[in-house]
Amino acid sequence: MSNSSLESSLRIKRNGIWSRCADSAKNSSQDSIQLCHDWSTAADELLTEAFKQCFPENDIALFALGKLGSEELNLSSDVDVLFVSDSDNDKHLRGLRQFQKLLSERTAEGFVFRVDFDLRPGGRHGPLIPTVEHFRDYYGNYGETWERLAFVRLRAITGHPGIIQQVEAFAKKFSFRRHLDFTLFEDLKHLRGKIQNAYHTPANADVIDLKMGVGGIRDLELFCHALLVVHGGKDPSLQTRGTIQALKLLSAKAILPQDESDFLVAHYRNLRGLENYVQALNDEQTHLLRLNDTHPEFVTTALKTLSSEMQHCDQIVKTLLGESPKAVSLENELSTLGLPEGDIKELWNEIIEQEVLSRNKGRDETARKSFLQEFVNILQAQGGDSRRALSFLKDFIRSTRAKASFFTLLLRENELLKKLAWLFAHSPYLSRILCSRPELLDSFVFRAQNELSEDLDRLLEELAEKKLLSELINGSQYLEDRDLDTLLQNLTFTADSIASALLTALKKDYPCSVEILALGKWGGKELGFKSDLDFLFVITGEPSDNDFKLAKRFISRMTESHRGGNIYSIDMRLRPSGKAGPIVIPLSDLQSYLSNESEVWERQAYLKSRWVNFTGPSLVNCYIDRGLSAPQLSELNRIRQELINKSPTLNLKYSEGGMVDIELAIQTVLLNQKLAPPNSSTEGFLSVESSQYPSLVKNYIYMRQIEQMLQLIASESTAEVSLNHESFHDLAVAFNTSPSKLLEDISQRISENLVSLKALDPRRGPH
Repeated sequence: MSNSSLESSLRIKRNGIWSRCADSAKNSSQDSIQLCHDWSTAADELLTEAFKQCFPENDIALFALGKLGSEELNLSSDVDVLFVSDSDNDKHLRGLRQFQKLLSERTAEGFVFRVDFDLRPGGRHGPLIPTVEHFRDYYGNYGETWERLAFVRLRAITGHPGIIQQVEAFAKKFSFRRHLDFTLFEDLKHLRGKIQNAYHTPANADVIDLKMGVGGIRDLELFCHALLVVHGGKDPSLQTRGTIQALKLLSAKAILPQDESDFLVAHYRNLRGLENYVQALNDEQTHLLRLNDTHPEFVTTALKTLSSEMQHCDQIVKTLLGESPKAVSLENELSTLGLPEGDIKELWNEIIEQEVLSRNKGRDETARKSFLQEFVNILQAQGGDSRRALSFLKDFIRSTRAKASFFTLLLRENELLKKLAWLFAHSPYLSRILCSRPELLDSFVFRAQNELSEDLDRLLEELAEKKLLSELINGSQYLEDRDLDTLLQNLTFTADSIASALLTALKKDYPCSVEILALGKWGGKELGFKSDLDFLFVITGEPSDNDFKLAKRFISRMTESHRGGNIYSIDMRLRPSGKAGPIVIPLSDLQSYLSNESEVWERQAYLKSRWVNFTGPSLVNCYIDRGLSAPQLSELNRIRQELINKSPTLNLKYSEGGMVDIELAIQTVLLNQKLAPPNSSTEGFLSVESSQYPSLVKNYIYMRQIEQMLQLIASESTAEVSLNHESFHDLAVAFNTSPSKLLEDISQRISENLVSLKALDPRRGPH
């Protein structure tokens, strides 16, 4: 078909479709969003016809942006399009001129569309048809916040499939980032202000600007797209284009309250219906609804509440954006903390000299200084170790490379900032996790992770992050509530889920019947901070070569270094024959070994055995009826004597009357009395004797509470408690007491334990 014939054909088609849509808009006979969708579909068809005429070689692709990209095109809108080619070519420019003439030139039959090419790399100053390489380079290095929001609505219309795939993949990566970036809210404040200043309508005017007015279409779309960009990197299901669909998804994900979502959906439908109406009157690109004109009943009805609805929309948008940070002075801020001048020079100067990395330094330096001032104010109010907190803050800022997004996020999330200051002042262990992996902060906000990846390398990084995030979340909670049961259950659950996920992934490459038998603290569902994983690989089916291949890879993947360290350290010394034994054992062999050959200390250890996400037989039943002979009791007592620390310094684990002494004693009682425990935990073991020795149960739990708190607040791993120890003062503060009273309390409980253990422990009597 010749250009002139197609030119006429396109206009005739356009006029017919537009007239039908305009009639629907003027009498409100069709849902406004459906009308926009139908008009967008017609636009796609008309643009595709013109494209095929002008670019017959199909080595270029056509994309829609703006309202057409989201299939929400209004009746007299420009169409925002983007061409991308695989290489520079003069023929493309010739085709572009033909394309624009076919659509935009006015003839006796009118025009098809006003076509806007400005949403391209470099805007009006960039090449009219960028290459894929230019597209990636520009947005990868120079893309701004408003462009990230614009590309939320990028959609391919037609053209080369390979180019479409590359552009769409990069656009998603550009718009939706995995980690939170709250600087876009600051950019939106400025962008919103510019829009409202440029399109300001006097309060007494007889018109309402449906698009640019406060609480209008543009406000609502900015609000919606900002939430999609912030959350869409973590949750790909939020990578959607349509405004209505986005609002409903945001509500379903509990990001947006249901009542606000319902209001905004209704408000947006109403605004788009009125916009279509005013544009259908004269086929003009206008968004002004004139109040003094005569309108049909559906318009006059909508006008009764439109002003208040726009005000409500404005309030919701303001709630998201918050207040802009104010310029502050940091002089003499640290004097309020009472730090020595030497500390100020050593720490504060290093902090303040780390300039923010940003292309908008004026805005982001203000945010950084506001953050630092607020951090100091919080430290002063909390009363923690200010020097320690500032030291970790220095490391944290360095690890973030002073990125503006972290400062802006923390300024917006005041409760998170308080928690960060508290962690830095009270927990070296958790602080080091955050300083080594600052990107965990956004997951810390959400208390969640993405679904695990199918790719093994990516999965391993996700599992390492899952473990660190679990310790970060549960550790920060434990600092506040000291709820030991919840802490141990959550840390154990994390280990179970990580081990199960890795085992499942490896079985795809090495199909086999290997299952995991947890032992030690893991087996007892009482895993703490810095605990190893004690376990055994057990074959529940027929042996195969894959059994050993999977086991070796499981060990190497779990222990190899990832960002922030390995996932877990592991201990497999409790397998039959110890270090010399095979790393995988058939279930029947293990049952036979425990029934007939196991040493007494092995039977003791297997009391804490538990299958991980597998329903297997109880192994304790294989040997519990064997009881203990006098020589075996003597052997267990010898082992106890080797483990018990005779040092005068109190050690929560190894002092006589400490946790290990209690654990070994109650395990001996169960074996000696042939009692199968109710579960695999020490607390479950102790419940067997709780009525006779209630203080033993209470004191054991108390010592584990202190042990786990020490892991969080001590600069090094220790179970020792002493007035001279540098962390003991912090420990006393955590338990709301004085150091001397805390030491006295621990000593008294140890003494109570010794009395109970003397009566309880069969190893200490005559054999």
